[in-house]
Amino acid sequence: MNHARLWADSFGAAARSVIADQETLTAGRADLDDRYIERLWISPGRISGIVTARNTGAELHTAITLPVLTADQLSAVRTASPQCEHHKADHNALPECLADPAHVGGVTVLPDPGELRFICTCATTSPCRHAAALAHALTERFLTHPEDFAVLRGLRQPQHPTQKLPVTGTRNDTKPKDSLSAHHAWAWYRACPDLPPVPDYSPSLSDEPPTLRAWSPPPPPAPGTGQLHALVLDAAAQARDFLRRGIPLECSWVEDAVRLSSRIPHTCIPDIADRLGLDVADLRNRIAAGRTSAKRQNTI
Repeated sequence: MNHARLWADSFGAAARSVIADQETLTAGRADLDDRYIERLWISPGRISGIVTARNTGAELHTAITLPVLTADQLSAVRTASPQCEHHKADHNALPECLADPAHVGGVTVLPDPGELRFICTCATTSPCRHAAALAHALTERFLTHPEDFAVLRGLRQPQHPTQKLPVTGTRNDTKPKDSLSAHHAWAWYRACPDLPPVPDYSPSLSDEPPTLRAWSPPPPPAPGTGQLHALVLDAAAQARDFLRRGIPLECSWVEDAVRLSSRIPHTCIPDIADRLGLDVADLRNRIAAGRTSAKRQNTI
């Protein structure tokens, strides 16, 4: 038996055993034949690809995982049968004798269906047709590149942390092959628990008012230093409420003017009432109510 076909047939049989549903396998074969797998990547324990959904055209990220051999298992493979020619085999070869557990210290190199796992970002239950398409693609890949199966099992390391493999199929596609939307990149990241966590860039907000540096007040009729400080503190409070609780930053001519008048010292109440078209007494009552509400919130 050709050693490349051994590894391909063994992987294909294990994948079909897990997928089981014939309609899913047939649909995956049809997707692969129409070149619905654009890219493949291989790394120890994981092979993944980008599949285009047939109906929606959305990019789906699917992967098949298989546990790598443990350190003890790798040691047994490397030390068993020391006189065998497989120890001198070319890097691109995967000799058939490695499939015999008795020849490699009792280690099973061939895939166990119970260890295969299928992952896909589509909404259907896994294993889905997209995972089946990837399984078909890998079975064909191992026919010509058995060394990729050795990488998958951890027998060998790829030349790069993630090895990009050729496109599968013949469909003519004008879409750039290296483009990836942020939405699908994030979905793919969430499906990879072995990756480092995303950095947390959430702002650190303090309840303490900002420390205001001293500055020279602008010439009249501009607001004075105390009034400018009050404006800065009000803006900081509005921004903090927006970031913490999502309170909208809406501009209301009357409400903003009343709120600021209650917080800014030495405001000219008659002038503000005239600009707002309010009675002076009504404006004073609104300002008093605003100050009472602010004190109540500060005591909670």
